[in-house]
Amino acid sequence: MKYEISCGKILISDTSEFSPKHILECGQVFRYLNSISGYKIFSKKSFCSLIYANGYVTIDSTDTDYFVRYFDLERDYGDIKRRLSGYPLMTEAIGYGGGVRILNQDPREMIISFIISANNNIPRIKGIIERLCAARGERLADGGYAFPDIGALKGLDRDFYAALGAGYRADYLVRTVDALNSGFDPELDALPLAEARKRLMSLSGVGRKVADCILLFGYHRSEVFPVDTWIEKVYRRIFSDEGRSAVYIADKMSEYYGDLAGYAQQYLYYYARENI
Repeated sequence: MKYEISCGKILISDTSEFSPKHILECGQVFRYLNSISGYKIFSKKSFCSLIYANGYVTIDSTDTDYFVRYFDLERDYGDIKRRLSGYPLMTEAIGYGGGVRILNQDPREMIISFIISANNNIPRIKGIIERLCAARGERLADGGYAFPDIGALKGLDRDFYAALGAGYRADYLVRTVDALNSGFDPELDALPLAEARKRLMSLSGVGRKVADCILLFGYHRSEVFPVDTWIEKVYRRIFSDEGRSAVYIADKMSEYYGDLAGYAQQYLYYYARENI
């Protein structure tokens, strides 16, 4: 997409392919704050202010290169939408949430965040993660906190995570942080999908859906199709097929959309929550 960089700011005029609301409210990211003028977004040790006014989006940060990659600005989402447009329900979904982009987020942050997300709601997920960052993350110049390095979480027990509100997920977090500090290699980009998923699912608290979310939002593996209750409704609407498991649906939808599966999932998920 077209964008300009000027005085440390990224300027976007084509909001048909970049809607802050669509991007931040489609379930892929938890570290953002709403403000009167726009949003403040945190990722690892970086942060930016995102302002939408007068038909323009302005991304203000001290690291423009980081946020060009983070917001996937080099990818042509117009082409993705054209390729998806012939699929059932996709015209409606793209018309409703056409400004969605899949973010390029840190895999370790995604592993921790999506373990916390399991059987949880967005406000609670955001609260737990922010308390984690305040407790163990580096203080940033804007007054917020970085997502903690895995080393900063080493040796913490379940009581620490329980005090953050993690509930039963506290045990998963203890074991997964220990694995990440004890030899688990999160560099999965070069692996075949099945092997990358298998490795993630060896971590405590990572089942099929959580693994697929990590693969899509932490590794940009666009051939995966995470499935939750909203996507199950979409599947039934498209195929008129009842009684299928979430794993069956995830496999079928991945095969159906191919390398566009992850993009299709995000358009359909954002649409389904308000329209199905």
